[in-house]
Amino acid sequence: MPKNLNYPLASFQKAFTLADAVDALGGSCSVENCAQKMQRKVSGGFMVIISSAQKFQLVSFEKGIITTSSEYKLIKHSYTNSERLALLRKAFLVPQVFSILFERFKGRELPTEMLDKILIREFGVEENTAGRVAGYFIEGLKAYGLLNGNVVVEEDQEVTPNKTSSETVNNVEPVVLSKPVEKDEKPDSADASFITLKSDRYEIQLSGPGINGKFIIEDEEGLLIAEAILKKIKKVIKGGSKV
Repeated sequence: MPKNLNYPLASFQKAFTLADAVDALGGSCSVENCAQKMQRKVSGGFMVIISSAQKFQLVSFEKGIITTSSEYKLIKHSYTNSERLALLRKAFLVPQVFSILFERFKGRELPTEMLDKILIREFGVEENTAGRVAGYFIEGLKAYGLLNGNVVVEEDQEVTPNKTSSETVNNVEPVVLSKPVEKDEKPDSADASFITLKSDRYEIQLSGPGINGKFIIEDEEGLLIAEAILKKIKKVIKGGSKV
């Protein structure tokens, strides 16, 4: 099985909520405006949600601008709940790892207890994120009626939705109108490459071939982003190629 396939580091529901926020702002907006709409800060964790929304093909992200996709618009303008559910299932299974797992276990019992180990050994998922990715996969299967007990069902098979699923089909985590958010405090020194902003927030500034930006770390997801970037740089240095 090929390693390093496409997989999300945030749940489909979080990704869809982000797409809803972008749609509420006219279908295209800056990262900062989207974060404010969702009452969040622009941090590593927030960038993970954007990246995951891209992997589910709910949005595109280019030059700091997030734009809702044609796939998201189809879901938004579904004629019926049945069509909406089918489109949500399709979007949820877009990431390679999710689609491969779904095809492998379709019609069979899902080995939930060892799914994280499968992700690590067969798909190259990092050990510290495998449990979360497995959880997002199981959560999505349940939410969109693709899991009957412990058995993975066909995409077109009718399964009685549980409460989470039926709520998701009609309204996937609606965006709450945001209140004014205070701007983050800026560090005194703009030249520092690693700055403590607060007791639990850090800023890393990276620049080089293909990389130029600041990353705020205030949660585990932000730390994972930083670790992934550093691993990529390490591989580039060892291989002598460009990022």
